[in-house]
Amino acid sequence: AMPPMNAPNRTGAADRIQGASLMLLAAAITMLIWSGRYLSYVTPRSIPYLVVAVAALAVFAVAAWCGVFHCTMATLYRTLLVVIAPMLLMVLPLDAGSGTMGGTNRAIAISTTATSEPAGLNRAAKTITIADDDFGAWFDRIDHDPGRYAGYTVIVTGFVSIDSSMAPHQFGADRMLMTCCVLDMTGFGFAVQTNEAVLPRENSWVTVRGTGARGRIGTADHGYDGIVLTATSITPSDTAPSGYFYRS
Repeated sequence: AMPPMNAPNRTGAADRIQGASLMLLAAAITMLIWSGRYLSYVTPRSIPYLVVAVAALAVFAVAAWCGVFHCTMATLYRTLLVVIAPMLLMVLPLDAGSGTMGGTNRAIAISTTATSEPAGLNRAAKTITIADDDFGAWFDRIDHDPGRYAGYTVIVTGFVSIDSSMAPHQFGADRMLMTCCVLDMTGFGFAVQTNEAVLPRENSWVTVRGTGARGRIGTADHGYDGIVLTATSITPSDTAPSGYFYRS
């Protein structure tokens, strides 16, 4: 016989498990925001979206717990697969203290509206000493107005990036840039020209002192014009700068 139209919905174990798993995911994201560990995955600009996601997950969790979705065991398995993977990524600790992405839980903004020059400029001596946290700001400024700083001696620390598109005696002194999330994290920085027969070890941290000028990055056939630091000295760096950059 058909149940009466006003019969209450009955929730089962699958509904309760689905609701609890969604609520746990919301709690995990909340903890990431509260602890600041979310910076290992997304830029600070994403905070509003994370808050909306937590609120939406909480609503869905309550609805699932009350049996609104009438979860079956088959749909529960799919839900758990979707929920457990990101929860594990959030719970498991990241090795944020080593490699080229050292200190990835610290985000450094590159202001797109800044008008004043960052610290480190000495016009009299024609030198630019780039502090670790000013790497992104100085890179953007020199890249956008290369003629203004042509002939200046630049002192900068970055990790060695060796790309097949570069000329044989070139490498990148780079840091990490995140556009939106950790999946689009990429290296960016200064092209360095050296006369050394052997390039520094890839991914090692070095301090480069060199003269900046427009030049060819890559080969004559496969390359592009840009700022090249002609190195006068390349020394291993004792410490790896922490943090990644993002454009605010």
